[in-house]
Formats: sequence, structure tokens, C-alpha cells
Amino acid sequence: LCSATQLPASTLGEITIPFRGRNIYMAGDREFAEWTTTIINDTDFSIRNAIERWSNGINNHSDNEGLVNPVDYQADLKVEQLDKDGSTIKTYRFIDAFPTSMSSIELGYEQNDVIEEFVCEWSYQYWTSNTTS
Repeated sequence: LCSATQLPASTLGEITIPFRGRNIYMAGDREFAEWTTTIINDTDFSIRNAIERWSNGINNHSDNEGLVNPVDYQADLKVEQLDKDGSTIKTYRFIDAFPTSMSSIELGYEQNDVIEEFVCEWSYQYWTSNTTS
């Protein structure tokens, strides 16, 4: 029920080294942007409830306790870019991901012809694609 997302971003930093009156540039650390998904809320809240339980396991709402071992709360996620006929043309896998934020859902009678959606943001260690290793 994911209605929208984006292909992942990453930035390769650079290190500037002054040398004999000019700068030499070397590759630095890679940084991965958060991954954002827009999810359709079904009538039994199954996806939202699952993400809320996942997030609550990481840091409990009531007593600020939670899981301390990343293996217990991180999971691999994937997104597939589809062709017009529904076939997969590109796959990305997000390694050791976990939810970091979930948007509100607006409630009101003036929203009678809109599908209920919410946004979830994810952190992860890195991503791979079917053309990278």
C-alpha cells in the first residue's frame, strides 16, 4: 500500500587538500539521505499499527525504554521501480532500516473524497541496487 516514494539519494563527500598553492580533491565519506515513503492507510490500520509497534519497541512511549541491540529493531527493506506493464526495472534494498518518523493523519468530514495516507521516514545504514554490490 505504498503509494509514493523516491529512489534513494547518496552523497559522496570530498576532502580538500591544499598543495603548492592549489587544492587537490579526494573522495571523502558517503552519506545516505533518509528514505521517505507515502503509505495508504487501510481500514484496519494494519501497516500503521505495525510501524507504531516497531517504533514503540525501539523507544517505548510510556517509559522511554526500548531495544538496545540494533539487530532486534533493524530490518532490510526494498523498493522496486515498475515499468508501465508492472514489471520490475530496478530494485533498491535498504540495509538495516528502521522508522524514524511517521506523519499525522488528518481527521475531518471535509476530507470525504481523499484517500487517507501518512508519510514514514526511514534511516538505514546503506543501500544497494540490482546494479551495485
